[in-house]
Amino acid sequence: MIFRLLVIFAILYSFSTIEAKVVVLESLDYSNPYLMKLRQEIKHNLQTVKSRNGHGKMIPLKFYQYKIQKDDTFFKIMAKTGMNIDTLSSVNSLSSQHDIYEGMILLIPNMRGTYENQSLEPSKKNKKKLAKKYNILSRNVIYDSNKKEWFIAGKNLDKIESDFFYGRAFSMPINKGEIEVPITEKKDQKNGFSKPVSGYVSSKYGLRLDPFTKKKTFHGGIDIAAPKGTYVYASAKGKVIMAENHAGYGNLIVVRHKKGYETRYGHLDIISVKKGQSVERGEKIGEVGNTGRATGNHLHFEVRRFKKKEKPTFFPHE
Repeated sequence: MIFRLLVIFAILYSFSTIEAKVVVLESLDYSNPYLMKLRQEIKHNLQTVKSRNGHGKMIPLKFYQYKIQKDDTFFKIMAKTGMNIDTLSSVNSLSSQHDIYEGMILLIPNMRGTYENQSLEPSKKNKKKLAKKYNILSRNVIYDSNKKEWFIAGKNLDKIESDFFYGRAFSMPINKGEIEVPITEKKDQKNGFSKPVSGYVSSKYGLRLDPFTKKKTFHGGIDIAAPKGTYVYASAKGKVIMAENHAGYGNLIVVRHKKGYETRYGHLDIISVKKGQSVERGEKIGEVGNTGRATGNHLHFEVRRFKKKEKPTFFPHE
């Protein structure tokens, strides 16, 4: 048994180049030696990653920790550290620049890159597989044993992730009475998400006063007020994995999309699709109602990624 554990450890060590120690950044003042070291390491690793001939040695992946202060903004932190948008949003699972807040602990790696969406076990075979997938050197593929995910040095967010962050992922909905076909007039919308119903946002994502208990609770989606019977459309192409009455959600539809995303449509009056059915973006899937734990006619809309709730951010950012 001990021998087996040693073998597993040896395999992990052979392709994992990550330092477990986290360095705390007390401030983003340029006089802070730890900040200067972080910037130098990012610059060095960036140059090494760009080298296609294999020259140079990468500084092992490690993370710096920073507690966000009152006057900080996402872009201020990015500029001060020498980091880029893609890396900060991927490492910290941010869906927009507005996800950060005072007191939040932000992780900043010493190299640019993003995590691989596909869940793969730690092995030399998978390391080579990912290197081939992105046409990069194997040294740029690093297994993060703490997060249990592959970090791809130099990799940027894909289009869907980028659209979410910049607020381009959601476009305006088609109106009731229009032809129920996917909205594909604009090329940049083919892989995006659309607002699922015409109406106004009556309750935003985040802390709110619960209409029933009158206590502050976390609202994991947004409520879009609309008259009963207003058509609800699939926000993106996907597969229906749930279409039934589900506790407080009332009549609920859950659609699974690529890249680990899923969208939820709650309190429906009518469900127009079945479990297992494939739907196109802009296709009618139901009608607005007030079933379940609802105070009036509206659509409760959620976006989740790998089961984690994310803020549905419309363009421009609300």
